[in-house]
Amino acid sequence: MKKCIYPILSAVLGAIVFGASGLVKFMGYGASDCDVDGKICDCFCCNLFGLRGYEACGDFGLLAGGIIGVALGLIIYYSWIKLSNKNTGQ
Repeated sequence: MKKCIYPILSAVLGAIVFGASGLVKFMGYGASDCDVDGKICDCFCCNLFGLRGYEACGDFGLLAGGIIGVALGLIIYYSWIKLSNKNTGQ
């Protein structure tokens, strides 16, 4: 049971942490740099989602952060397991 639960928990925790930080970071970018003075937004986030400003960039930050967080959570978990097995001599 532990072999199944801990990787899932590490992936979920990584997705939550990196997804939330990506959402906040890209919302700030979209609100201040992307949609200045109500002009048409030309950044990649707006073209990808078809929205403007903080809405498009926030969505992108949430998705990108979640995906990166899952990958990093699993990498850290399996690296930790490998390191602990090496230290115990297994």
